[in-house]
Amino acid sequence: MKKTTLALAIAVAALTTTAANAAYEDNTFYIGGKLGWSEMYNLDSKKVLKGDYREDAGIKTSDRSNIGGGAFLGFQANPYLAFELGYDWLGSAKYKRTYKDDHTNAGKSKVDAQGVSLTGKVSYPLSFITDDLDIYGRAGGMITIAKWKNSGDYKEDYGRGGTKTDVSPVFALGLDYRLSEDFSTRLEYQYVNHIHTKTDASPDNGLLTLGITYRLGSPAIAAPVEVKTKENSYVLNEDVLFAYAKADLKEEGRQALNNLLTTLVKINPTESTIIVIGHTDRIGSEKYNQKLSEQRANSVMKYLVSKGVPADLITARGMGKSQPITGTKCHALRGSELKACLAPDRRVEIQIKAINIQKVKVINTTN
Repeated sequence: MKKTTLALAIAVAALTTTAANAAYEDNTFYIGGKLGWSEMYNLDSKKVLKGDYREDAGIKTSDRSNIGGGAFLGFQANPYLAFELGYDWLGSAKYKRTYKDDHTNAGKSKVDAQGVSLTGKVSYPLSFITDDLDIYGRAGGMITIAKWKNSGDYKEDYGRGGTKTDVSPVFALGLDYRLSEDFSTRLEYQYVNHIHTKTDASPDNGLLTLGITYRLGSPAIAAPVEVKTKENSYVLNEDVLFAYAKADLKEEGRQALNNLLTTLVKINPTESTIIVIGHTDRIGSEKYNQKLSEQRANSVMKYLVSKGVPADLITARGMGKSQPITGTKCHALRGSELKACLAPDRRVEIQIKAINIQKVKVINTTN
């Protein structure tokens, strides 16, 4: 059994790679259990007997291999580093004592061992085999609890028995294979060095196990969400906002903007942009109308900022008389009739580009 476990450990250690794989989620917990075969090593029979009894009796070990296993709780700090708190049943070994002269039974002893360990676990992907396979190593300390029982004529050596609690180093090497998003399996060889007992003997333990791991709270795969950019346009007539040929907001204009603000505050500023665009009619020179449209757009922008719209969210620009919407229907008119007909061209347009359509209703309004 010893040769088999050592050969397995060497084979696992030989697997190396430089590729990356689909790693476990950071800052998650997992639980697991394992079951396998345990074996006690370095059972020094000379340290079991005391004093002159060594001249009268011989001692040998038997039944040092049996079933072992345990359970563990882990914390995955990042894709390559985890910490595990574990409990292991390390099995037992028996000592048989015989008189040297007639080889008759002089008594028996048995040591049982178990422990609680805290280890760090470092993993490395084996993507050249499969994206779901990791090699890992664990190292740390184990609080071992060894129970010794004596029977027969030589129980005077250490009494009828007793329990010894101490700390021993523990090392492990294994393979971890992901079966699904939540479950994985592991093949592991663990070695505990110097399990202290009530005698002078301090055996080592090797534990070869097959385990299963369940990831707690593994993130569900969300359905893809379609993200769209939607443009919302609000058109305010300049005659409502301003006096003719002026750029100062009227009281009526402020009220119209206050009404618009109830819609603007529903928009997430981090996911939207607001553009205020001023337009004029065709009466007057191009230079005059361009300046007037810029002044009116800036007046609206400044008012909205004063009411809480983030300044880095909103911009303003003037288009002058370059984008009329009345077409040719006013060409035959003059004077007051022309001025009234061109009223739709004199406007302030507020464009809102929102990323999440569910947060903004598309409303086109004209006051």
